[in-house]
Amino acid sequence: MPAQRLLLTGANTLTGSHILHHLLSFDVSVRAVVATREEAQAIHQQYPNDDTSRLDFATVHPADIAIPGSFDDALSGYPEPFDTIIHTVSADPSEEADCLSRFINQETDTLTNFLRSVKDVATSVRRVVIVTSLSPFARWLVDPQVERSPHGNNPSSSHRNAEIDSEYVLATSQASDNIVYDALWRWRRDANAQFDLVSLTAPSIYGPSLRPLENSSDIHEANRRVWNICSNDSVEHLTSPPYGIDYYTDVRDLAVAAVQAAVVPEASNRRFVISAGTMPSGSAVGDFLIGRFPEFGSRIRSNPSPPHRSPSGEIPLDFIDTRLATSILRLGAYRSVEETLTDLAGQILELQRRKDWKTVTQS
Repeated sequence: MPAQRLLLTGANTLTGSHILHHLLSFDVSVRAVVATREEAQAIHQQYPNDDTSRLDFATVHPADIAIPGSFDDALSGYPEPFDTIIHTVSADPSEEADCLSRFINQETDTLTNFLRSVKDVATSVRRVVIVTSLSPFARWLVDPQVERSPHGNNPSSSHRNAEIDSEYVLATSQASDNIVYDALWRWRRDANAQFDLVSLTAPSIYGPSLRPLENSSDIHEANRRVWNICSNDSVEHLTSPPYGIDYYTDVRDLAVAAVQAAVVPEASNRRFVISAGTMPSGSAVGDFLIGRFPEFGSRIRSNPSPPHRSPSGEIPLDFIDTRLATSILRLGAYRSVEETLTDLAGQILELQRRKDWKTVTQS
């Protein structure tokens, strides 16, 4: 990778932290946009040997992401201008987004405002990579009234136990994603923006955190589902991730793909789907984890997954076709589901051990 100056948003998230880790293995300079100064300090402690010429920080609070101009200060190119941006955050739906079409419009407006700021403030940028997942749309479809949480904790819906039509959720989430990105490409054309626009979409995101888990609230994305399977203090409900989407991506593969999308010339103005295939049923995941980690014992229930309706037809080819990522981003092989689950469950088991030990020592 040639030396570059990059801006990475969401560097404190599961996806963003892995992208940052991968970027810093190259000769690049990165500004990491995080939620708080505390997050910036924590990341700085992870990379103590990287001085400010290699890694500096800006903060944008999650509540401000949808506000026009909220990234302007972060996009300011001092001391060196940016040539590449990897954007990994989106706003949670507001109370005004009371139907799917309004939610789609809000997602579109949030991303368009960000691109407008890039055009106006970071005029040297030549490529913007946007990394998203289908989970926000799927979450909306499963329960549009639920109080939303980035970790998938939705206790207000714990009583629900209806059936999910996974084919419908996948197809509608993909269609919603298409609407958003068609609007972004139209904006780029009409605004005569001078940067390439590249998008990566993951169906649902699993994989280990780069930092040790301190408590269950540190478990993000579809990892929440594995936590629920591995824990005897919670129940997996329909409204827990991945909200009926069976296709998955290991966050480490997504990070590699994002960095490739930032630097490969042929990725210009392309859209990519990053997916390793389908995640097994909850029962199969539980059986695998019991075999791999006997220490889980009775914590894992025999049939922890809610029922998913079997697809009545073919999954849309435009979603599962990852050949473009293979040929252009050179993603020849994805991590196996066994590797993803083993690495993630190992972290969860260590967290549960610490929780048990803390309970013993405090009793």
